Amino acid sequence: MISLRPLRKLSVSALLLLAACQAPQRTQVVSLPTPEPVPAAVEEFDEAAAQEDFEKQLRYQRIIADWLYEGIKALNANRLLTPPDISAHAYFSRVLAIEPENAVALQGIQDIVARYLQLAEQAGRQGQFDAAKDYLRRAEQVDIKHPGIDPAWAQLQAEMNSKDVVHPINARALANQTADLTEELGRIGVQARDTGAFFLITAPNDAQARWIYAQMQAAVVGHRLRGNIELGDSPTVRLIMPSGGDV
Repeated sequence: MISLRPLRKLSVSALLLLAACQAPQRTQVVSLPTPEPVPAAVEEFDEAAAQEDFEKQLRYQRIIADWLYEGIKALNANRLLTPPDISAHAYFSRVLAIEPENAVALQGIQDIVARYLQLAEQAGRQGQFDAAKDYLRRAEQVDIKHPGIDPAWAQLQAEMNSKDVVHPINARALANQTADLTEELGRIGVQARDTGAFFLITAPNDAQARWIYAQMQAAVVGHRLRGNIELGDSPTVRLIMPSGGDV
C-alpha cells in the first residue's frame, strides 16, 4: 500500500511556496536630491557703448535745436527764402527732412507763408502791385496749399481794379528833397483836394513821410488833406478815391 504522508508534505510545501509568491512586495522609495536652479544668463553691460549712444543722441538733439533756433532767428530777420542756405525756410526744411512731424518746424513753415501774405497785403495797399505779386508767388513756393493764398490774390486783384491813383516817389529825390519833387508833391496835393481822395503816404522813415505830407499840404492852403502815413522801403503816395470819384 502506497503511503499518502509524503504527498501531504509535498502539497503543504507547494501551497506555502505559492502563497509566498502571491504576497505583495514592499516598494522601496529612494529620495533623490532636488536639483539646484540654473541661474539665468546675465548680459554683460557695455558701459562704453552706452556712453557712445548717449553722446550720439545728445549731438542729434543739439543739431535739431540749433536748426530750429537759426530758423526762428532768420524768420524774425525776414530772411524767409533768401539767402538760400541760411534762410528760415532752409533751416525748417532741414529739420522736417529728419523729423517730418516736428511741431516747431511745421509752424515755422506756416509763419513764413503768413509773413509773405502780410507783405503782399501791405504792398498792395501801398500800390506796389508788382511787389505784392512777387510776395504771393513766394508764398506759393513755400506752401501752395495754404488756405490764405487764394483770398490774397483776390484782394490784390481788387486793389489793382480800383480807381485809386498811385504816385511812385523817387527815393534819391526824396532823400535830397529836390525842387522837382516838391513841385510834384504839390500837384499830388491839389489832386487829392480836387477829388476828395484820402491819401496814404509810404516812406522809409517818419521824417521823410512828414516832409512829403508838408509839401502836399502847402499846395492847398485853406484845405486840410486827410490821410495816413506808413513806413515802407519804397516811397509812394496813393490817393484812395471816394466811391464814384474820378481822377
